[in-house]
Amino acid sequence: MSETTPTALENTDLTNSSATAQNAQTPGETDSTASADRTTEQMPDTPDPSIVPSRENTPFQAADYEVFKQLAHELNLSSEQVEKWLAFEKNCVQHYTQQTQDKKREQVTAWAQQTRAMYGEKLDQEIAFALRAANTFGGPDLRELLEETGLGNHPVVIRTLSGIGRTISEDISAGGMPSAPQDKTFAEALYGKRN
Repeated sequence: MSETTPTALENTDLTNSSATAQNAQTPGETDSTASADRTTEQMPDTPDPSIVPSRENTPFQAADYEVFKQLAHELNLSSEQVEKWLAFEKNCVQHYTQQTQDKKREQVTAWAQQTRAMYGEKLDQEIAFALRAANTFGGPDLRELLEETGLGNHPVVIRTLSGIGRTISEDISAGGMPSAPQDKTFAEALYGKRN
């Protein structure tokens, strides 16, 4: 049995067979030497613009695009290899974006459940106080921020704004006018009046 069984690597066609035949090593030549010779012989000084598409057709920002273009050039990638790399990168970005959106949605839902559990039947009343504070001190910009980030569902934000809204409500008399200011010490203004 002088025949040798081919290994899994020998059975796998990783490259184009015609390219392999053209670039066959001569006796005594190492893989790294042959690879380096092919790379330096074929690679021009600047990247070929026809191989790398314009930045608008890639998922990269401007600085990352320049790095990508240089890497594609240094690796001597074909346009097909560049397209595969870009497709992979695009899928990674889409997957990451979807994963981030899903996590945010889950977090906002968890916050809303915690807030409901914290206030129970008084939730609507607490939300009304919180909205009063948000409208009074932050206006539409704060409301938009709270809605976009989901922080408007966070129990700490609701508790804080509700407390502020409740304080505002207590300062308004029955006639709708704020009550007359009273002289308070610094500690009373900061911590409230203690009996």
